[in-house]
Amino acid sequence: MSGLRLKGLVAGRGKTFRLPPLDLTVEPGEILALIGPNGVGKTTLLKTLAALLPPIAGAIVDAGAPAWLPPPGAVSAGFSVLHLTALGRAHLRRWSPGLTPDDLDAARGALDRLEVGDLADRPFDRLSSGQQQLVLIARLFVQDAPVCLLDEPLALLDPAHAQAVEAAIRALAAEGRVVIASTHHLPFAARADRVLAVGPDGIKVGAPAEALTPDRIRALFGIEVSGCPCCGQALS
Repeated sequence: MSGLRLKGLVAGRGKTFRLPPLDLTVEPGEILALIGPNGVGKTTLLKTLAALLPPIAGAIVDAGAPAWLPPPGAVSAGFSVLHLTALGRAHLRRWSPGLTPDDLDAARGALDRLEVGDLADRPFDRLSSGQQQLVLIARLFVQDAPVCLLDEPLALLDPAHAQAVEAAIRALAAEGRVVIASTHHLPFAARADRVLAVGPDGIKVGAPAEALTPDRIRALFGIEVSGCPCCGQALS
């Protein structure tokens, strides 16, 4: 699969809000954690990458069609889990009025892979937030997009489902996809390949060890931390 390259990309909303220009290359198989305080523009950037908002300037180059996953609770549908997952393959047959047996088989395989195959016949809108996230990530697998954009995928989840969702995100990347996920869950960011931090002092990209120092967290969120975001070990 191809990677993602941004050349002077400026994301924003009209004349009222815009982020600084961003030059960035994300390699296939890389997980990039997008962090920053509420209202700083993380969702705006993700929606621009997903082609849901037009860029104000610059360009997105060297990227295939992206897949967009909104935050937990944003999708409400009475479809069965199997049907909703299989709809991830709808782009493969634009002139066909319905799903094929191959679509359903692919959906079952993806659900089983994430250990939620037992939910296949249940209505999606009757599931917990954690179950819904796993189903929607299963849909990303069958959609087979080279770039996956996830908005707060760990929000509202209990520890067990957060762990399962993070494992599913890693599985997406392991197949060569670019994965960019916004998050306030700093332990997840600490385990990403790189961190893109959006804050009052602009946009900075670096390794987790550089992006999640006490000074950087203080600058981003205005809080003091004394331990590693990932393991809690004291920082010197």
